[in-house]
Amino acid sequence: MKNRTLLAGMVLCARLESSPAFAITSPDSLAPPDQPEAGSAAAPQGGDVTTADFTSGLSLRDALTATLKDSPRLVAYSWEVRSSEAKVLQAGLRPNPELSINPENFVGSGDFGRQVQYQNTLQLSQLIELGDKRALRTDAAAAVRERTSVEYEATRVDVLATATVDFIDVVSAQEEVRLAKVAHMQAEGLVKAVDQRIKASVGSLLEQKRAQVLAARAENAVRQATRALDVAKQKLVANWGSRGTAVGPATGDLFSTHPLPPLASLLERIDGAPERRIAVAEEAVRAAEAALIRSRRVSDVVVAGAWRQGRDWDDQSVVAGVSFPLKIFDRSQGDIAASDAQTEKSKVETTSVEVRLRAVVFGLYQEIVQAKDVAESMTREIVPRTEEAVALARTGFAQGLYSQLDLLDAQRTLVEVRREHIQAGTRYHRLVAEVEKLLGTPL
Repeated sequence: MKNRTLLAGMVLCARLESSPAFAITSPDSLAPPDQPEAGSAAAPQGGDVTTADFTSGLSLRDALTATLKDSPRLVAYSWEVRSSEAKVLQAGLRPNPELSINPENFVGSGDFGRQVQYQNTLQLSQLIELGDKRALRTDAAAAVRERTSVEYEATRVDVLATATVDFIDVVSAQEEVRLAKVAHMQAEGLVKAVDQRIKASVGSLLEQKRAQVLAARAENAVRQATRALDVAKQKLVANWGSRGTAVGPATGDLFSTHPLPPLASLLERIDGAPERRIAVAEEAVRAAEAALIRSRRVSDVVVAGAWRQGRDWDDQSVVAGVSFPLKIFDRSQGDIAASDAQTEKSKVETTSVEVRLRAVVFGLYQEIVQAKDVAESMTREIVPRTEEAVALARTGFAQGLYSQLDLLDAQRTLVEVRREHIQAGTRYHRLVAEVEKLLGTPL
């Protein structure tokens, strides 16, 4: 298919060696497989399970490449594209001629019973389409093919966006596992510190029990976070049709942010948004179908030529005829009115899509700004200050200046703050991916 390729990548790329943060990429840079041309020998392949080995690690570029290559949704839609191309070929074919043999008067009474009036007619007839019907039929099929192509590109955008969000979720789950392990290490360290205080006769059994309970809960949190990570990874590999494939660590910086373009520049990109392009393609389909229906007002003509033989071989004649329907009652008035109404409806729906996209992009942009501010504030101020507070509490507890409850409260606050930091980073990158999915272009 030689249609203009839509930028479908609107996605966060994994942390590469040259950059410590997520970056933006497009599927064109990932070398996706070409769509098959009509009549080509190559056909989409389906049913195979990808065998890509990501046990040593996985970047977003790896995930997107595997998704474009083996996504079951894209493989299935490739067959839809081929179907629409075949329908264009079919629409351009002329009607077949008809051959008929008509023996007459070979059974009857009187002269007919003696086959005196017997005759046999061999007729060849051909329907001649008038009103440019064949060209209009081809145009309608081509419009459907173009709509299918646009829908395929939109599906690529959606598939890559889904893979991107799933990748972000894996990175987020990894951070949750890392946080749970750090909290568990801190709890184990507190148990050892309390044991030392008891040996020094400055601690209590209550402190020891409290520390042991905290360590047990932290261990459970590690197991829970690990299981959540496994689920997120399996959801990610399902994007390229993998089943139970082991995946190593996903590489990406969840806490990085990027400068946002002005809102006005994003709203200007709505004309190229996948959903709007589908609506415009639907307009073209409706207009082409309406033109085809209007062409039915012109009657087609059937011309026929026949060779007729009588009872004797020498009794032969040539017969010719022309027939066409008289457009007296049915002039396709209802079909024409219905198609015109559908055409107008499609125009209104395109306008509706534009208005809705503007509202959605505006709202998401405000959410991104807020999420970006929260994530940057967590990175710049809240997390470092909370870590300083924990360090002070740990030092003071060792020196007997602060109680165990003070230390536990500081550590609990740090865990909560770091979890909020993970949630803020995840929310920011998810919102960016959602806007890029709507617009079909990277921010």
